[in-house]
Amino acid sequence: MEFIVLICIFFIVLFFVVSQKSYKVKNTLLKKEEIIEKYENQLKKILANYQDKNEQIKQKKFFLQQCNSELSRNIFFTEKEAIQVIQRLSKL
Repeated sequence: MEFIVLICIFFIVLFFVVSQKSYKVKNTLLKKEEIIEKYENQLKKILANYQDKNEQIKQKKFFLQQCNSELSRNIFFTEKEAIQVIQRLSKL
């Protein structure tokens, strides 16, 4: 009976050790940079799809409006940071 209890405790401890190693918490700065890079890559793809400058401007404006809306609801970005990201994207 004691042997079964010891085996159960061993497996419970093993489960916790394995689950802790697989769970990774990202740094907020790293997460912010990943989000910004994702937006930059999306904008570059959008601009590459259009040859006409006027159409590029329209698509870029629409995309920046979407980004602004998403960033305003994002918990990682303050209002000031969101404005900086939009300005950074508008320079591409």
